[in-house]
Amino acid sequence: MTEYHTNLTNKAYNGGMDEFRKRILSFLARGESVQIAAPHGFGKSRFGRSLGGLYLDTNMLQTPAELSTAVKESAERTLIILDYLDHILTAEYTPFFKYLKALRDQHKYQLSYVFLTSYPITLEALNILGDLYEIATEHVENLPTLTRTEYDSFGLSGFSPTSQQALEIEKLSGGIASLVKICMLAMRDGTSLDPNQNLKLKGQIEEMVTANPHHLAYAKSTLMQNYKTTDLTAAETRLLDLLKTNLGKIVSKDQICDSVYPDVKNKAGISDHSLDQLIHRLRSKIKNLGSKITTHRGLGYKLS
Repeated sequence: MTEYHTNLTNKAYNGGMDEFRKRILSFLARGESVQIAAPHGFGKSRFGRSLGGLYLDTNMLQTPAELSTAVKESAERTLIILDYLDHILTAEYTPFFKYLKALRDQHKYQLSYVFLTSYPITLEALNILGDLYEIATEHVENLPTLTRTEYDSFGLSGFSPTSQQALEIEKLSGGIASLVKICMLAMRDGTSLDPNQNLKLKGQIEEMVTANPHHLAYAKSTLMQNYKTTDLTAAETRLLDLLKTNLGKIVSKDQICDSVYPDVKNKAGISDHSLDQLIHRLRSKIKNLGSKITTHRGLGYKLS
């Protein structure tokens, strides 16, 4: 299937889930539509269902006819949520998209759509979506991660994380909803937070890596980063840590030598060729993270 998306094209919303919900509801109250993007594990399906209306799961209703029938048989004409839009961006579904556009025209300013997708839809999908494209891109929002104050929203019986535990959960999960919940369960039950010993945690991470292997939204979770970089050498790990600390900034060769080879007294003995080879190996190993190391000749290297 052709992929009609790109890595995060707009900034993530940083106001917390409650504020994000208010923002989405304000669009819907005006009869406007919104596209919500988030990778696997963020809880976008759960969020979509919580909005009410008619929820359509394209993993369950797999044909255009099944989707059209579900809409026609429902009396709901205020809010329709279409999950996994990016899974059905093929010419086969163009008649269904035309039907959704016609239905919106019949109920203009009354019917809103919420489109849930892994990545923001780009202009390449125009030929597939047709006139629905303008509606699907009316508002494009990234589902935020959870803030520490929102961890209690899972309502785990008899457990509320301490401030220290919340900090650890934040570091491990990056605020990703599915990982937050599993970390909280592990802390409540006294089980391991090591994916190699916690099969539920390992299974969730593997699902996320398989579903969206290149997604930059996973970058803040040490669980995700460690899982995908377990084959790094000590030198490669120190280099990656340095680049991540200076994300988006150029790191000089002197900085790299100081951080990667702290025990080498004569840094002049570290050849440019050795550094180039180190960069090359790391670049090839992290390419599936959606990250890119660029060379700035005469200046150093930058992780973006």
